Amino acid sequence: METNTNKPTPGTIMQIGTGFWASKILLSAVHFSLFTRLAEKNKMSAMEIKSAYNFKCIDRHVYDFLDTLTAFGFLKREGLLETAMYSNGADTDFFLDKNKQTYIGGILEMMNNRLYQFWGDLEEGLLTGMAQNEIKNSDGNPFDELYKSPKRLSEFINAMSGIQMENFMSFSNMFDFTGYKTLVDIGGSGGLLSLMVAKNQPHMNCITFDLPPVEPFAIENIQKFQLTDRVKTGSGDFLNDPLPKAEIVVMGN
Repeated sequence: METNTNKPTPGTIMQIGTGFWASKILLSAVHFSLFTRLAEKNKMSAMEIKSAYNFKCIDRHVYDFLDTLTAFGFLKREGLLETAMYSNGADTDFFLDKNKQTYIGGILEMMNNRLYQFWGDLEEGLLTGMAQNEIKNSDGNPFDELYKSPKRLSEFINAMSGIQMENFMSFSNMFDFTGYKTLVDIGGSGGLLSLMVAKNQPHMNCITFDLPPVEPFAIENIQKFQLTDRVKTGSGDFLNDPLPKAEIVVMGN
């Protein structure tokens, strides 16, 4: 008997349609810095987590939240319910602990705090053709609006760094830097590309170049990585100002 392998199935439809449920669970955990706290404590029970965050929900909701993160592979669990102890999965421990240099959660923080609400207005954007981000109620461009708020700018810079970290790590390890000594990253934002190159190529000296309001964030990252001797900042508008000289010139994306 022949079987119809092309029989319609609602699986993909439902997976995509309910995808925001899974997304919001992860984004909420990042918002609470749950993976950072677990990295510090190593293991915590559900009630310890509930107490630490002063959650007012019932215990069952805490179990459901943590067990869903466990089912996704973001957490590990030993025991069940009252006896359960939770700890980070390998990926979350490496990429979502704020105390590690490999933290990429900035993009997830921005998705939760900024982009999530914009996507809720997708229908209006399609119907009207109008922007649904910060410029919705202004005449500026989105970057002008971002630069008005140091907090929002910081979040944006951390997001750009987080989403690119894997690419920066790969570039710094895979590109043949033999025969070169200097690199400048034009539009370098928080300086992560330069920092990855300097970290993985000890003979390289780098400059991260961006607009003046961005420079303090790059300096903070350079100090955090303890690479002030080989990574410097340059400040200016790359559309109008002279660029720093270097043997390798990089422009992200």
